[in-house]
Order: sequence, then C-alpha cells, then structure tokens
Amino acid sequence: MTKEEQVYVFLQREKLTPDKHDGLPDSVTSTIMESRVWSAAWSAVKFVACVSVGIGFALTAIYVYKRRRKLFQKYKGMSDIEDFEREARRKLPRFTYALIAHGTGDKATVEENIAAFQRYNIRKRIMNDFPDLSTTIQDHYVELPVGIGPSMYRSWLWDEGDLCVSKAAGFLNICEIVPMLSDYSLEEIIESTQNSDAMKWFQIYICDDGFHETLVRRAEKAGYQGIVVASGGYGYEDESEGGEWTLAINNILDKLTAVRLGNFDDISPAKAFQKHGIRPTTWKDVKRLKSFTNLPMILMDIVTPKEAKMAMDHDVQGLIVSNEGGKTVDSLHGTLDILPEIVSTVENNTEVYVYGGVRSGSDVMKALGLGARACFLGRPVLYGLCYQGEEGVIQVLSLLKNELAKCMSNTGCTSVDEIGSFCVVRSSSFHEDN
Repeated sequence: MTKEEQVYVFLQREKLTPDKHDGLPDSVTSTIMESRVWSAAWSAVKFVACVSVGIGFALTAIYVYKRRRKLFQKYKGMSDIEDFEREARRKLPRFTYALIAHGTGDKATVEENIAAFQRYNIRKRIMNDFPDLSTTIQDHYVELPVGIGPSMYRSWLWDEGDLCVSKAAGFLNICEIVPMLSDYSLEEIIESTQNSDAMKWFQIYICDDGFHETLVRRAEKAGYQGIVVASGGYGYEDESEGGEWTLAINNILDKLTAVRLGNFDDISPAKAFQKHGIRPTTWKDVKRLKSFTNLPMILMDIVTPKEAKMAMDHDVQGLIVSNEGGKTVDSLHGTLDILPEIVSTVENNTEVYVYGGVRSGSDVMKALGLGARACFLGRPVLYGLCYQGEEGVIQVLSLLKNELAKCMSNTGCTSVDEIGSFCVVRSSSFHEDN
C-alpha cells in the first residue's frame, strides 16, 4: 500500500471532512474527494433501488387486494337463480327486463312452470358414492343433462351476448339450441364455440316463403347436429291484454329499428316477420322437413299426449315439453305436470326434454326422475349473461351442476341413467306411498 493510500485509509477511518485536508498532498485530497462522491452516488443508488422495490411491493399488494376484493364482490351472495334475477332487475332498463322476465296476461303460466316443480319432493338415501353427471343426448356425449334453450335478445343484455352463451356452452360441453332469431348468424355462433365436440342444435320457425329451408341447409353445412322445430309462429299479443310484456313487444320489436337479426341479412325482427311470413307449424311442414334433411328433428312446445303421438307417427327424434315460457298463452299447465303423460305416451321410443320452470339442480333431478332425458334453461341463462357475460352464464350452469351432484349423491344415483321415479314423489302422495 502506498503512502497516499495509507493516508486515505486513515482519513476514512477518522471520518475527516474536506476542511481538515489542509497540508495534505493534492493527490491525496483528490482521492478523498472522489471517494466521497462515489460513496454518495452509491448510497443514492441503493436508496433509489430500495424505494423502487418498496413501491413495487406496495403496488403488487394493492393489486392483489383489489383483485381479491373484486372477485369476492363479484360472486358475493349469488347463491341461487333468484339472486341472478334480482341483479338483472337492478341493472336492466324496465322494458328490457320485462322483455325477458315477464309473460303474457297475468303471468300465470310463468308462475305455474316454477310452482309445478315445488309440488314434487326428492327421496333421500344415504351411504352413496360421488356421481357422474355426464350423459348422452341423441347419442352425443355431454357433460351435463342441462342445456341452453333458444332465447332471443342476448346481445341486449351483454355485448356479443349470443357469442358469450355459445362459448359458455362449449366450455362446459353441454347442448345449446341456437335461436333462429339470434343477433348473430348461425355460422358466427358455432364458430365462436371453441369446442369442436360441443353439441349445437338449430331452432327454426316455419316461413311462408320457405326461408327456413335455406337456414336448415346452412345449419347442416355449418356442423349443427339437430334441428329444433318451434310449433308456434313468433307473433305479437293483442294490445287489449295490456301488461308489461305487451308494452315491451309493441314498443321494442316494432319501433326500435336498431335491433338486427344475424340470420336475416341484419334486418329488424318486424321486417323479418313481414318479409318471410313466420307462421305456426303444421304436420305437413314437419313431413316436408323430414324429406330433405337427415339431421335429427326435435319438436318443441309439446304439451299434450295427442301431439306426442302425432310426433311419433312422423318419426321425429325428440320432443321438448314447453309452453313457450308463458309468453303466448296464459293459464297453461306447468311443464313438469305435463311431462309424465308425454313420457308415458312415447314409451321410451324417443327422447323427451323439458324447457321451462327449471331454477335449481333439484328441479333438474325431478325432471329426470319423471322421465326427461335433459332440461333446457331459458331465463336463468339470460340472468347470468346480464350479470357477467360468458362468466355469468358459466356460473349459473355450474351452480345447477353442483346442486344436481348433491341431489344425486343423496339419492343413491351414481350416474344420470340411474335416476328414476323412485327418486321423486309428489308432495301430496308421500304419506300414501309410505
């Protein structure tokens, strides 16, 4: 070590300040000053680094806190379908909520659909394994005996609503009935699924000009696995009936030209009805449809044994027990009350499904116990879509899936095929059966 370096070390140890450098050689003084500058600079660098790291940790903590809080708030309290409906009622304009939630007249049919499920109870059995919820619909594998029905105006509730619902169905690998009167074209919807194995049916109404036949051919080409034929023409109510549903139909469909239908060259619903002459289905229409498509045909809106027998005579592959959600005729029987006699009429020769009134996994269990192959959801899916788009739909369906699994576990059914009438009993006959 040189003499100057020894002096420098000494001064550093004694913590001498620059004003005490008098008498030292210039080289030593310069070395001391440079050292102090570099030392100060290094201290500043360490300080900045520490502050940066601290800010980084703080921002990360804030992000994690906000994210967890957002997720907590997002799912807080959404424990059943009624919670989703309340959220939809809170978020939507009055006429939009009326459009999806209300029915014709006094809404007696809407209420009866739900009440019918309350008239049945489930029998419990203990010591059971966890169940497998997968099944087949028209020999096609699905993860759940619950599907999505053909509801309209999804994009009113959430941006790209039709595509969100399609993605949710594909994610859960369940059956979806794509509506003819959708906001997006049938090709756009099936392409958005992101699951080539997902089951898609296409619903049609009969058109006077035969446009429905063009749609069937498009559906075949796009890869749909079935055609669902709606029995009634999608018409309007008589204004004399009054009520919010009439208000919604007359004020929205006829006057709001912003509504566009993807399968009709983006024209409005009112113009589509006028241009193509949408009308009720006849058995002659069913026979003609059977003659030019090989896709399985499912008839919708079956409510009497006579209709079920006629459908069997026309060799259809499936029947959907439905009263159109109570939006056309008031004071009809609930779908679950109709189901047993329809199942009895077809005698396992065709699959029967329920569309209307399902609000829980136990409702699904009751319908399967009374002979349905699967249930389709209408309004609950729309409520979930309104709540959080695709994620909201998944949450609604997952809620029913978990409830159904719990019901099956508590009834001794380890698979969907094991569910039978022994699982369900009408409330008034419980004591008589025991």
